Amino acid sequence: MKLVKQIALGVFGFLQGTFGTRWVLAGFAGAFPGTEPGSKDYEEDLFFVPFGWGMMLLWLAVMAVTIILNRKNKANLLIFLIPWLIGTVGIIAVTFFIMSSSTLSFRF
Repeated sequence: MKLVKQIALGVFGFLQGTFGTRWVLAGFAGAFPGTEPGSKDYEEDLFFVPFGWGMMLLWLAVMAVTIILNRKNKANLLIFLIPWLIGTVGIIAVTFFIMSSSTLSFRF
């Protein structure tokens, strides 16, 4: 049972590193819109500011709770943090690769 719990913690760390990083980056983009006052989309962009802050605070709460619950057992903390770091670095590298590559074209 302990092995299953550690595997689940590692998978959660990787998912938090990948999807959680995308979530917090989207929240950051929503919380700090790049439009200037008086522009056409300014009022619409201001509508999303509370959602962006909420997304960032939710991510922070999940990370804080996970770290607080695992701080006494250093092995479990490392089992979470190493996959989280791998997922975070991986998603940032993939995002920069997609943004910098002019030959790739993704359509959603």
